[in-house]
Amino acid sequence: MKWYLKIILKILISCLPVPYSFWKSLGIFRHGKMDSCEYAIKIFELHFYRAFPEKPPAKFTMLELGPGDSIASAIIGFAYGSSRSYLVDTDNYVTKDLNFYRRLILVLKLKGLKTPSISDANSIQEILNLCNGIYLTGGLKSLNSIKNNSIDFVWSHSVLEHIRKYQFYEIQKDLKRILKPSGFASHNIDFQDHLEYGLNNLRFSEEIWESTLFANSGFYTNRIPALKMHSIFEEIGFKIKRKSLGKWPRLPTKRSCMHKEFDIYTDSELINRTSYVLLEK
Repeated sequence: MKWYLKIILKILISCLPVPYSFWKSLGIFRHGKMDSCEYAIKIFELHFYRAFPEKPPAKFTMLELGPGDSIASAIIGFAYGSSRSYLVDTDNYVTKDLNFYRRLILVLKLKGLKTPSISDANSIQEILNLCNGIYLTGGLKSLNSIKNNSIDFVWSHSVLEHIRKYQFYEIQKDLKRILKPSGFASHNIDFQDHLEYGLNNLRFSEEIWESTLFANSGFYTNRIPALKMHSIFEEIGFKIKRKSLGKWPRLPTKRSCMHKEFDIYTDSELINRTSYVLLEK
């Protein structure tokens, strides 16, 4: 389906009073793949070992921004030694299938890890209690409930690009606030449009793209280029300990098709498709 048809379809769908679970079942909307045991473990380990290549702090505290379709990270974090985990999202999207979490426990046990006993758990909240997890669904304002200098490990995977542009700077300040002086933040960021995986999102003016209609329709990204985002991290007071960039061989969308507001960026600034950063205070 062409990018412009996806925009029309998703705007229409977002206006319907239908729950996310219905659209997910049809494959139209999906908040990641964290309801897959193997994928959830792989993504957690990717960020965990980047932050702690040798040994994590004893009884570390962690926060995942945007856990998506499950509370798997709370269980996995417990298995790797977390004493407290916070999962922060904009709404309650997690699967209520308790058998999924029981399968996850079995996979972790096969890896020789210590796991919570959830065989008698009858709800998501009971599972969270057993692994010292807190699931916050009030969006980014949920960060206000977390104490200063209390988190060892912050991570996100294909989430930062979805934070509203006007909120991005303050949210990074908040993440820095809650991170311990010895803590790390690990982020994978996807700068592609979420339509045809090009730069079709740059065709629109800021006025249109940042409108409520577009921002709440499931394809929104903040359009902050990778190098600009890196500079924001540093401006706030993070040190970029490690970073990498994935590039397109050439711009996937013609400059002539982009809105004139993006003339301020060079091709070399817009050609970055993905980025990984490891941040410290």
